[in-house]
Amino acid sequence: MITLFKDRYVLFSLASVCVILFICAVGSFNTDAIDGNGMTEIEGVISDPVASQNGTVFKITDLSGNEFRCFSGSAIPDAPVLCRLTGSFSSDGNMFFVKLITVSEAW
Repeated sequence: MITLFKDRYVLFSLASVCVILFICAVGSFNTDAIDGNGMTEIEGVISDPVASQNGTVFKITDLSGNEFRCFSGSAIPDAPVLCRLTGSFSSDGNMFFVKLITVSEAW
């Protein structure tokens, strides 16, 4: 049995399984909620808006300090502002596409 753990392929397989389990347990992007339609809500502060002809690219820093790059096809409130974004991530997870922006009155 001990010689089994000396095999590098067995150790690599065990390490791979551990990494996958860790990513599944922790990799939730610290978002507030995810519903059954794949829609995600992020609450945070909008900053660095850059307008283009198709919409606006901006950053949001959530309440945990994580920063996400976002795109909205509609107008966004003047930055910096605390708000809740509803939308979905791109397939590679690099961009959050905003469907709805709700401005928080907490400020």
